[in-house]
Amino acid sequence: MFKRKCLLERIAIYFCIIAMIVLSITVTLNCSYAATSGGIQQNDFLKVVGSNLQNERGEVVVLRGVNFGGWMIQESWMCPVNGADRQWANLDSINAMKNRGFSDEQILELFNTYEDNLITEYDFDRVRELGLNCIRIPFWYRNFMKDENGTWWNADNLNNNPGFKRLDWAIEQAGKRGMYVILDLHGAPGGQNMDHSCGTLGKNELYESQKNRRIMEDLWVKIATRYKGNPVVAAYDIMNEPQNNGGYRGPNSWAPGSPEATSRTNSVYDQMIKAIREVDPDHVITVEAIWEMKALPDPQTMGWTNMMYQMHLYDKSKIIIDYRINEIVEVMNNYGVAGYVGEFNNDSYDCQDYAYQKYNANGISWTMWTYKTGKPQGNWALYGASKEIVQTQSDSFNEIKKKWGSQIQTINGFSQNGTMVNWLSKYAIGTNEDPGGEEVLISQESLTSSIAYLTTALFSLDK
Repeated sequence: MFKRKCLLERIAIYFCIIAMIVLSITVTLNCSYAATSGGIQQNDFLKVVGSNLQNERGEVVVLRGVNFGGWMIQESWMCPVNGADRQWANLDSINAMKNRGFSDEQILELFNTYEDNLITEYDFDRVRELGLNCIRIPFWYRNFMKDENGTWWNADNLNNNPGFKRLDWAIEQAGKRGMYVILDLHGAPGGQNMDHSCGTLGKNELYESQKNRRIMEDLWVKIATRYKGNPVVAAYDIMNEPQNNGGYRGPNSWAPGSPEATSRTNSVYDQMIKAIREVDPDHVITVEAIWEMKALPDPQTMGWTNMMYQMHLYDKSKIIIDYRINEIVEVMNNYGVAGYVGEFNNDSYDCQDYAYQKYNANGISWTMWTYKTGKPQGNWALYGASKEIVQTQSDSFNEIKKKWGSQIQTINGFSQNGTMVNWLSKYAIGTNEDPGGEEVLISQESLTSSIAYLTTALFSLDK
């Protein structure tokens, strides 16, 4: 009897030890997904630890959010402006107005009117209500500069610079609602690809131009200097979709993934990262692989630290989605970088739902494309409407200002896309183990009670 009791006691002790180990692992796996209650605080500042984003409290944070596409840089396919898709860029609109005699100040006033109305505090509230914790903000160099020579607006007082005023406001609005922002340079001087999404069309003149690279470096240094230490800024996104040249022809239309494209891209990345690190050693930096992860180098060989590697997934096949996600997971594990899908839309309902599941299951951060469109675009946006189109080649100053006024506010006639809301409601908050949203981690109180109950049961066997 005595031996049996000792054996049972030993089993109970072993069980408790194992349970405590499980508890420790369970607590360690607990992650932060939803917007931070009470606003972003200094100890919410993010860094990359292993293959995860982690705040200063030691909690793993997975970013789940949206893009504010078309806000600080217009794309004609989705914004209330003239121009066919892939045939008109933001610079074309500026030049059309300038050729008609509009002054730089008038053009700035019109685009300020557009930006004042397209995104308001109402929109930050809507993102917050969905349980999302991140907004990727695409912008371009012309938000800050009045020409292609890098002439700054209000260079003597950057607090009055229109680009910084806009970013300051967005960071403030997101931060007080407990959401991070990713600052995405969507359009670099000269263009970082041939596509209209960079603000220019058919140029891709960044890489071979020391002038354009200098202007870009100046911009990033000023951004990093201004937001150094700001915990709301999750990451600096160096440049959007470099070498997205498919379907274009021209002297700089190197094929994505080719040695010509990757060597030039990584050279610019290296220049910008080193310049940023001179003034801001702490913020996460994200670089994009277009369209294969092998386009990005091992960060250790480059001397890059605190990195998040990014892809954009517009694939329409579950097989290809799996392949791309495996690429991301592989570099996360092998390179010690965080993983991020900065943009995605996977066409069919099944593929889109599948992509959300796979991102969450692998601890990959994501921001879907996009929050809002001013032209009907199916399942491309959370909010959509058909708004009056600005004709930059013919509308008067007052006509443009009216069309880009209050009518483009989300509260005025924009419809919510129920399908996309359901996806975000389903996948915004959850755990790696259960991406559907139900909390599956065992609470400490519950596990402790279970240990006590099972231990009592073991000892009762002796009676």
